[in-house]
Amino acid sequence: MKGVTLIISLVLSSVLWSKDILIKLNPQTYQIIIQTTVEHWGIGNSEIDLFLARLSSNEYQQCKLSKIDDRGKIIHLGNAGDSCIYYDLALGRKLEQRKKVMLQNEYILQVADIYLDIDAIDTIYPYDHTDPNYYNYIGSDYPFIDVEQEQLIIISQSLWESSSSILDYAEKCYLYVAKTFQYGYPLSGFKSLAFTLKNKTGDCGNLSSVFITLLRMQNIPARHLMSFRPDGSLHVWADFYMSNYGWIPVDVTYKHEYPEGDFFGNIKFENSGFIVQRGIGHEVSALENPMRISGLQTYSYQVSYTKEEKAKVYIDRKVSCQLKSMDGR
Repeated sequence: MKGVTLIISLVLSSVLWSKDILIKLNPQTYQIIIQTTVEHWGIGNSEIDLFLARLSSNEYQQCKLSKIDDRGKIIHLGNAGDSCIYYDLALGRKLEQRKKVMLQNEYILQVADIYLDIDAIDTIYPYDHTDPNYYNYIGSDYPFIDVEQEQLIIISQSLWESSSSILDYAEKCYLYVAKTFQYGYPLSGFKSLAFTLKNKTGDCGNLSSVFITLLRMQNIPARHLMSFRPDGSLHVWADFYMSNYGWIPVDVTYKHEYPEGDFFGNIKFENSGFIVQRGIGHEVSALENPMRISGLQTYSYQVSYTKEEKAKVYIDRKVSCQLKSMDGR
């Protein structure tokens, strides 16, 4: 396997914000191996554009090693500095790769539980509108985030008028969504905001969309955090930005499931998992015609066949995670 990239990053305990308000506890290091098998069934050939989620360092985790299959190309994804892996695959009986290909990517990642030291927030600072953390994460992102949605505007104004600060408003939105909406439609993909409001039901990604929309209605930057856990299961949560403090994570889904818990800035890794993407609805430009991917937690692809309706591409993903000791063994 070629294409080894060693990432030298900040240690997990280093200060990432102007005023450090997030405490990281219980640090853990994982070795993650992701095997993706792509197989062509039937006659003819297939051309597959495959995009795989890629792990990297961010506000919540540190990537110590990224070993990418050399057939892949790392491409930019979104405004937060994330990326994905692109493969251009041609499969078929008479082709060099024939009918099946297996791709393996490996990472070593350091993660931790996160707790908000709310007492350290002694001043609410105004937003710098030239800050990319601000202007990249306000406004609508249809169909998932709609700051002009009339039903939510009424709710937003009511919550805002009863709030003492940005932080207080964000917490009220977190409590409102967890109390008002039901959890449902798991693993059904990102639904439109209109669908979630109509049914008052959504999975973790869709409940996060409601929370994020409420914050953006008051020009508070907020975004989706897309992840998978060591067992391979998927999760989506959110964070919002405060000037001079940074990003504060919030999990409205866990508040709904465990009403007595506090998941406003308090995130356990075992619940949240490894983050693969920050934001939603990113456009990838590796293709001649750019492709928009709603949420890349695992893989996304598009395929064309030489024998339409007589062939099929199957993709299988296996995640192996090994908890390593703190000295890396």
